[in-house]
Amino acid sequence: MLICGYNSITKLLGGKIIDENAEGKNSIKGNPADPQILIKAGIKKEDTIIIAMDSDEKNIYVTLLARELNPKIKIAVVVKKKESVSKVYGAGADYVVLESEIVGKEILRYLLAPKVASFIERVIVSEELQLIGLKLPKVYVGKKIKDTDIRKKIGLIIAIKRGNDLIKNPAPDTILNEGDILIFLLQGKEINKIRGIMGQWILQKG
Repeated sequence: MLICGYNSITKLLGGKIIDENAEGKNSIKGNPADPQILIKAGIKKEDTIIIAMDSDEKNIYVTLLARELNPKIKIAVVVKKKESVSKVYGAGADYVVLESEIVGKEILRYLLAPKVASFIERVIVSEELQLIGLKLPKVYVGKKIKDTDIRKKIGLIIAIKRGNDLIKNPAPDTILNEGDILIFLLQGKEINKIRGIMGQWILQKG
């Protein structure tokens, strides 16, 4: 997953951050509005990009650029102004979230909590996006992420809650352990689509 912009929101997400001020080992220093920077970051092979720049004008431009470089990529954009929502959708975004609606503290508290009490936990990020935490079914225990159908059935795992540890942006070779909580960032309407899958997983609880 690629993330364009370096701020309090993007720091919470697990992914490759692209920004001129980005810090950390999993980051690329450079302007996300530069197509060569995005290509270097691997945009043509990625399936998800989150754009949260410091202005909506930049968000719109990078959205257009991302869509041009990878027509199939899922684009989620965090905008500052409500009037920018339709413009960003028009530029090719799949999901658009108002920055003021993001409950950053709730996300952080959820991800770092020592225990997830219920079998399924949901945190509403905004009207567009929700965090879903799903306990790993026994059928997947001991398997690598790439050897399962989880991504196909539900989506990209953005993190794994393993005991008191949080594994952000887990690699495809990551082996899934019993008791893992898989964390997904999904669009609201996708929740209904996977309700049946969740039900099947719940039945496998025992």
